[in-house]
Amino acid sequence: MNILFQMFYAVKRMIMNPKAILINLLTYAIIILILGSVFGSTYDIQKSLGKVRIAYANLDSSRYGAIFDAVLHSNDVTQLAELKPVTSLDDGKVLINKDEADAIIYIPNNFSDDKDLPHVVNVYLSTDYGVPTMVVKNIVSSLTNLMNTSSVIYNITGQTEVDAKGSEPQKNIEENVKEQSLTSSSLQATTAMGYYSIAMILMLLLYGQEYGVFMASEDYLGTLGNRMRLAAVKPYVQYIGKALGLSLVTFFQGVILLLFTKYVYGVDWGKHIIVVLLTLFILSILVTLLGLMLVIITRDIQKAQSLSNFITLGGTFIVGGFVIVDFGSIAYLSPSYYAKTALFNVVYGNQVEQALIYIGIMILICVVFVLVSLAASRRTVE
Repeated sequence: MNILFQMFYAVKRMIMNPKAILINLLTYAIIILILGSVFGSTYDIQKSLGKVRIAYANLDSSRYGAIFDAVLHSNDVTQLAELKPVTSLDDGKVLINKDEADAIIYIPNNFSDDKDLPHVVNVYLSTDYGVPTMVVKNIVSSLTNLMNTSSVIYNITGQTEVDAKGSEPQKNIEENVKEQSLTSSSLQATTAMGYYSIAMILMLLLYGQEYGVFMASEDYLGTLGNRMRLAAVKPYVQYIGKALGLSLVTFFQGVILLLFTKYVYGVDWGKHIIVVLLTLFILSILVTLLGLMLVIITRDIQKAQSLSNFITLGGTFIVGGFVIVDFGSIAYLSPSYYAKTALFNVVYGNQVEQALIYIGIMILICVVFVLVSLAASRRTVE
């Protein structure tokens, strides 16, 4: 009951000024509208900076499979594309779901069998539009042409080496290339409005650290903090109750913004809304615990707030919240990285299992924050 009382008290304190919450939500709604509108036409161009990432599975060990490898690794192709070999079509789809590939080129094991004509190169695209798609189509167009040329060379000389520079454009490539879009079947195309809805909701939740900083400063700093430690309320009851209460306030703000983007901006949040909400709730707990931990460790509200603002802005930036950039493993340092990855897996990839893995990682991070806070709190008391 004491935990529920602490939760109720924390929620009540935070919603006493609904005007500030409404202004905050309206601000983020406007930011989403601006970013989604401005970058709507250039969204795929930004994603295509650098080489196009192509996953490929060559299951044909016969002559045409060898020609395929020779052509795909020719200079003209490697200058445009970053090649990622995979062992199966499913492995390639996983890379697309993780946003680690823009397309999959699939060669079946019977590709060299003359009984199965025409020879078809299967191309699975992450989206139906955009610069990466055009680059992939041009590469495959050249690829099919070069494979035809290489086939003639192979029949005459027995060699599979290819000079990609001397080839002519392929005509009627539709007969040789079978294109399929993952987004038109089991996957959903990412839009600028959808992308920035996720990014800004996560940023809104990251600002939930401020609630943790505010409440922790009352409980652990100054005269009030000393009185709280002498009160009859057990420290863990106070800690759990307030953390859950503050997390609920942060979570419901995220839900309100989610509903707004869904029904006003028409953003599609996929078929697994429960997993989406679970992701937002766990992130809300994580950022609240982070705010509490910052105050307990620094024992200075100004330092804690500065660190909180840096984490929010820096964390949003390195996961591509403002502009689409790839910071590699540095993005793992952002508290919102795991939530963003989970959301993209479940919303745009229908990969519930992958999303649950990242939710589990966030729960482990929450446990670490709790243990660090408890250890720092005991040192403070001593």
